[in-house]
Amino acid sequence: MQSKDSATTSSYQRAALLEQVRVAVVHAILLCIVFISVMPFVWMFFGSFKSYVELTAGESLLPQDWTVDNYRAIIFRANFPQAFWNSSLVSLIVTLSVLFTSTAAAYVFAKYRFWGKEQLFVVVLSTMMVPFAVVLVPLYVTIADIGLSNKLGGVIVPVLFSTFGIFLMRQFLEGIPSDLIDAGRIDGASEWWIFSRIIIPLSSAPMAALAVFTFLFNWDNFLWPLVVLTSPQTKTLPLVLAGLRSLYWERYDMWAAGSMLTVAPVMLLYAVAQKQFIRGITMTGLKA
Repeated sequence: MQSKDSATTSSYQRAALLEQVRVAVVHAILLCIVFISVMPFVWMFFGSFKSYVELTAGESLLPQDWTVDNYRAIIFRANFPQAFWNSSLVSLIVTLSVLFTSTAAAYVFAKYRFWGKEQLFVVVLSTMMVPFAVVLVPLYVTIADIGLSNKLGGVIVPVLFSTFGIFLMRQFLEGIPSDLIDAGRIDGASEWWIFSRIIIPLSSAPMAALAVFTFLFNWDNFLWPLVVLTSPQTKTLPLVLAGLRSLYWERYDMWAAGSMLTVAPVMLLYAVAQKQFIRGITMTGLKA
């Protein structure tokens, strides 16, 4: 009996030891991934406060003489404030439009019954499979024909609707009990009242996740603004940031400062909406 008990205890101890080793290895791998991911941002942050000579010397990570000259030069010489305003305007307008149109379309696909609904949804999803390079030229021709070339409207109009947003919101809305909607209709509520007072408040978490995705995509969008925008007064932040290579050749301190000014609003947005973002992704994932 004692030998059986000791053997069982020994096997439990071995299993517990193996589990501890496995957890330690997983944590070590995750820490390495975090280190590799974070270090470029750390280098960029400290490098933006160094002079060119100190940065290229590479003696230490922390600046010996902190300076904001790089930021001052970027803001006043690289047309950064105008580009910041352009990117903010484009990102905010597109995000608000995508939130409304995606939620409305997803509500129709999730809660309405009509002939060909599933087939239509498949057609909508199939547009996600088309590479942007395929529609780049015809899209530009269309934008030029309606007079939006070299205007912020030319960047905004093609992305006012999001297939991904419709898919994401539909996954969540299918989990909302239809009894809530039917109860509103029985009480005489209009479809707009149901949508604005029931659907939108219940969808705050996935809408926050969609808002972060949409804002990030448009804030970082480079290819389409590069094609449409040519005037310095209409360029967005990614275009101005790319132009720093010609304005400040091999000035890594300037590049770091420009990158920090571009990344800072995005990091602030994610810090504010982090809980809602994670909650929204989790909730929509459970409904998939």
